[in-house]
Amino acid sequence: MRNLSDLVIRQSEFKGEMGVARTDLTPPVGIYARSWGSAKHDAAEGIHRPLFATCLFLRGGNPQLELYLLCLDLGWWFDNAHEQEIRVQILERAGIRNDQLITHMGHTHSGPASNLQNVRREGGHLIPPYREKIVQACVDAIKDAKANVRPAVASWTTGTCNLARNRDLVLDSETFLCSVNPEGPSDDTVLVGRVADANGAIIATLVNYACHPVSLGGGNKLISPDYYGAMREVVERDTGGAPCLFLHGASGDMTPLRSYEADTAIADQNGRQLGYAALSALTGMLPPEQELAFDRIEDSGARLGRWSLRSKPASTALKVTVSQTELPYVDLPTEAELVAQIRDCTDRPLKERLERRLMVRRDVGDGTSRKVKTTLWQIGDAFLVGAPAEPYSAFQVEMRRRFPGHAVMVLNIVNGNVGYLAPAQTYDKPGLYQIKISLFRPGCMEQVIDDTAKSLQQLETA
Repeated sequence: MRNLSDLVIRQSEFKGEMGVARTDLTPPVGIYARSWGSAKHDAAEGIHRPLFATCLFLRGGNPQLELYLLCLDLGWWFDNAHEQEIRVQILERAGIRNDQLITHMGHTHSGPASNLQNVRREGGHLIPPYREKIVQACVDAIKDAKANVRPAVASWTTGTCNLARNRDLVLDSETFLCSVNPEGPSDDTVLVGRVADANGAIIATLVNYACHPVSLGGGNKLISPDYYGAMREVVERDTGGAPCLFLHGASGDMTPLRSYEADTAIADQNGRQLGYAALSALTGMLPPEQELAFDRIEDSGARLGRWSLRSKPASTALKVTVSQTELPYVDLPTEAELVAQIRDCTDRPLKERLERRLMVRRDVGDGTSRKVKTTLWQIGDAFLVGAPAEPYSAFQVEMRRRFPGHAVMVLNIVNGNVGYLAPAQTYDKPGLYQIKISLFRPGCMEQVIDDTAKSLQQLETA
């Protein structure tokens, strides 16, 4: 007979001191907000839902280590210099070190531009003062999160949601689309975190899900956090208003079933679907610092196995490291070639792509490779893997497979963004958008996975 004492159901947990705070990040109406080459407008004409900066402060068994997870309702950093300009100001004004801070983009495609390359376009004059608002909102969220600190336990569980669908649709040898692929693989995992104080009150929730925030496309003219705005509303309504942090997962190949719409009601519909899935997972969680263990056999009409809750102290481990991977570039056009193509281009969608390519080219410089730094946190029994990129969902599936005893949160666009990381076999479809604009050669994602896994193993045993 099996050793019945081995029959235990646990959830990953962390016990420490935590605080949460949220500040407003909504830009002014009229700001330059063109994210789509197909858009017929440049400036935002209104606000669908407000944008926020939400910060979670963590302190564990080592009181000298304090970490800040800062989630921003913004799209992406257009280049490394852009991210660093804003990050340096945040660090200086908040009075914290670079290694203490994760900045994580929710990746809405209906947000404002914050890069200075667009200041001469319609609504561009509002970008410089908005950058100041970003910095101040982040600083306030960081300081307020620490001010709100209290003893708490963070617990994680998993649920499922089929909002996200594969978006690599190949129609024939010449037609490659970013569109729902009904036959493609998708990851429906929703990883949900609950932060409860010493009285059991929920003070924050975390929802980690991989789905590109592209419910809204070029026809939408409103500032919006896309689907995760409504998701947060649903979760917060059922958890006493505790701030919900959206952790955008590895979604390089994931899109909502309803994508690229002009109607903001679709974004809200998508968000409610994820929100209810997150609440379902939250509802089934065990109490903090409890596990479910096999208790006894009870004879009835059938022989019943009875399980009971018992105390299980949560881990206080809080550690941080960085995994580094040197990735070789693909052959890239020169800056001069791109400038000439932009000058001669009359097609607006194509010109939009070329302009983004030029920013990437300038960011890359003359090198042949780049050192990609993945930020890793151990939070009790959980791992946070912060990729400065947009890896495919296979990235998070593999990381979770390698660390089955842990809740593994994989986040896109953490502390910068170097673009897409796609599986090697995806390069057999060169017409896919992600492959056409990728900076790196085949095997890039697999190498980052291996290096990240090795660094996590070292972190856990340190």
